[in-house]
Amino acid sequence: MGGHPDRSARLRHAEPRASAEGETGGEESEQREIAAHTRSLRNSLITLVVFCALVAGLLLGVPSLRSVADRIGDASAGWIAVGIGFEVLSCAGYVTLFVLIFGKLGRHLGTRLSLSELAVNAVVSAGGVGGIVLGAWVLRSKGLSIEEIARRSVVLFFVTSAVNVFATLLIGLGMGISLLPGTSNPLLTLLPAGAAFSAIFLTIGIACWAAMVAEGRARGHARLALAMRAFSAGVFDTLRLLRSANPRLLGAVGYWLFDTLTLYVCLIAYGRTPSFAAVALAYLVGMLANSIPIPGGFVVVEGGLVGMLLLFDVRPATLVLAAVLTYRAIALWVPAIIGSLAFISMRREIGKPLKVEPSSVAQAHG
Repeated sequence: MGGHPDRSARLRHAEPRASAEGETGGEESEQREIAAHTRSLRNSLITLVVFCALVAGLLLGVPSLRSVADRIGDASAGWIAVGIGFEVLSCAGYVTLFVLIFGKLGRHLGTRLSLSELAVNAVVSAGGVGGIVLGAWVLRSKGLSIEEIARRSVVLFFVTSAVNVFATLLIGLGMGISLLPGTSNPLLTLLPAGAAFSAIFLTIGIACWAAMVAEGRARGHARLALAMRAFSAGVFDTLRLLRSANPRLLGAVGYWLFDTLTLYVCLIAYGRTPSFAAVALAYLVGMLANSIPIPGGFVVVEGGLVGMLLLFDVRPATLVLAAVLTYRAIALWVPAIIGSLAFISMRREIGKPLKVEPSSVAQAHG
């Protein structure tokens, strides 16, 4: 009635063996994931090297582009060094914001994960989605829920986007009414400002609609409801965080400002000192091409920046192209190198349980 003793013994021995096999399978799965992300980052870096080689070949081999190559050779090394320093500060701004929003990770892990995201964003252009995907995988492996990851990732995305939107609004309006130096062409100033103003209310309106859909029609569709809740909660968490005026929010400003200053000093390196407001607005509009899913945003981002700078009357074209190529080399390679090293140093911690630490942003959310 109590069962065969040999069979019971076999079952008792089988249970820990099955558990051990399950743990081994989980570890193997994590190792495969790590290897896959490592290969992806490595291949992206190889693509970046190939692209830089092709650009160098075109500049040296195409007669009409040789003047651009000559310009690059004449750049001030001192100003290029300043540009590299500004790009490092831009990365530091992103790290500061990331650690604020994902405070429970702790500063050590948060710093390395945020730099890893920057590396992916640098070489895989998709409006920052590539870095978010990497971050979500690492956070999920450490036990964070999908909903929390999605919610905080939305906050990170919208805080950085808010800086771009408000900068476009303020600079475009300031130039449009001649408070800031640059063009007064309404198509280049007031139109982007109006679009930025509309984007603020449109985003809040979509968040309100998403919250209602998540509670109603999307209730029977778990994934859709999760996405809607994460989006709406993320938007309202962003508004609360911005109202908190936490000093570390300046990291988001630094992330944008220092990257813009990198482009600005690259123009100075070639002997031009255009209005910073004009360069900043050209940067904000031209970098919209970075949302196109092309590795590194190659060609489209360069074309967008060059086109906008020319529209803002920064001349000559050969100088603008040389400055933009120099800026892009700095903006791609600095985060790619720093972030790749950060990812390599973080690999051993992936999959280990997270030691939860108090988070200031959690208090702001609460």
